[in-house]
Amino acid sequence: MVPDPSSDARDRPELDEPSDGAVDDATYDLVYRATREAIWDVVGAATLILFYLALAAISLSIAVGGIGPFLRGSTSSVALVVGVAALVVGVFALFRVYRLVTE
Repeated sequence: MVPDPSSDARDRPELDEPSDGAVDDATYDLVYRATREAIWDVVGAATLILFYLALAAISLSIAVGGIGPFLRGSTSSVALVVGVAALVVGVFALFRVYRLVTE
């Protein structure tokens, strides 16, 4: 559509040109906060993934240490319970790592 030259377009300010420095400050603050939150989101997710990987490694090693001897018949049922609980924690930690990585 062709603009009407007789309209009062000269009286209205352009949207691309800020009327004062307050718009620039507000835009800077918005971009700064968004960038800071994005960086901390990545750092936080990476830290959480490393924590869950360490938790999975520790708990799965405890699970092997508890379930393995029970299967050979040389330990008590308490070791089996501890091994199964550690196995559940390890599987949960691996599931959380999978969910964080595929987000």
